[in-house]
Amino acid sequence: MSVQDRRIFERLYGRASRAEELPWHEPEPPALLGKALQARKTPGKALDLGCGAGTYSLWLAERGYSVTAIDFMPQAVRMASERAEAAKLDVTVTQGDVTAEATRLAHPGPFDVILDVGCLHGLPDPLRPAYKRQILSWLAPDGDYILLHFGRRGWWDLWPIGPRRISRADISSYFAPELEEREWDPRTDRGMPLFMGGSAEIGRYWFRRSRSRTSAGDTPDARNAASV
Repeated sequence: MSVQDRRIFERLYGRASRAEELPWHEPEPPALLGKALQARKTPGKALDLGCGAGTYSLWLAERGYSVTAIDFMPQAVRMASERAEAAKLDVTVTQGDVTAEATRLAHPGPFDVILDVGCLHGLPDPLRPAYKRQILSWLAPDGDYILLHFGRRGWWDLWPIGPRRISRADISSYFAPELEEREWDPRTDRGMPLFMGGSAEIGRYWFRRSRSRTSAGDTPDARNAASV
């Protein structure tokens, strides 16, 4: 994340005294997360990457999951921790870089469910291979990975400010063959700032890891995952 983007996050968190005051706040998680949980037999361990104020971490914990929540912003970690403590829910909130080896070692998993609402699309290109390696290391056999990512609708849909926009085809091929796309739910947000194009397609993805790909994180393809 650029210095400019970090300053924007710091300013937005500085203005917010509660989760509802953050501009990206949505009280309900992506519908595909609910579908993925319904397809699982019992609750297990969940990982919330870029957890923000912890809204979805708490949602997962309320449904019986033991949740680890990670964010790089100390203000987010503080807010999420306070909310989890007040609700007396099984959520461990920590500050960290989701692409760092130290973060993976501190939270080795495996996790049955991984949720990313707004983390991957904020990473610079050089860090994307490390992100994929982390996901493959963390995700359990038959684990579910739910991703929210800005989509690219055409050649014109490219903006230097804000989340990077990537097509559905590129996202799916990036995580293949280790993860299989089960469902895609695109939504158009027309409330974007004008300097970010005014609108954006925001795709919700549901990926599943097959048992035959359990050791995929040790393969050359995973170690050398190309940037999308």
